[in-house]
Amino acid sequence: MRKKILIIGILILLLSIPLIIYAGKGDSLQINPNARLPTGQATRNAPQATDINYNNIVSFLKATKFVSDIPDDSTISLVFYNFDSGSRQIEKSFILKQKEVQEGNSENPDLIISIHSKYLDKLNSQNFCSTISKAKRNRDLGYSYEMSTAKLAWKLKSLNKHKACFGF
Repeated sequence: MRKKILIIGILILLLSIPLIIYAGKGDSLQINPNARLPTGQATRNAPQATDINYNNIVSFLKATKFVSDIPDDSTISLVFYNFDSGSRQIEKSFILKQKEVQEGNSENPDLIISIHSKYLDKLNSQNFCSTISKAKRNRDLGYSYEMSTAKLAWKLKSLNKHKACFGF
């Protein structure tokens, strides 16, 4: 039971990305990396939500405090998958390191976070946490790692401050 709670805690830490992205002029994105996620209540001056997709997810993740808080010696792989053919197919993978995000695969990531791609078109800069929580509740969010849970928790302890995004 403790191991399961610790694993859930680590997952929460790794996926919390509390930022707001809002549309700028033209096709460019303006990113506010110090902003907090909204509470869901609309205000007159609230920035418009920007949909997250494969074209802008690197910019979105790169601007987050979460990515800048990844320890220097850590690598996280974020994988989007589908079941269109009846078995799991990887659509896109992203490598997350401190202050760096790029598309691709990591040979030896500390943690692999997998999420069903059906949530990608539902994600926007203002509902990121609630959508990720829904994927988790629906068991469409998974993780894997090779090292012991205790070692992983210690190595990624700097991400602990991001757990509030998921309500824990």
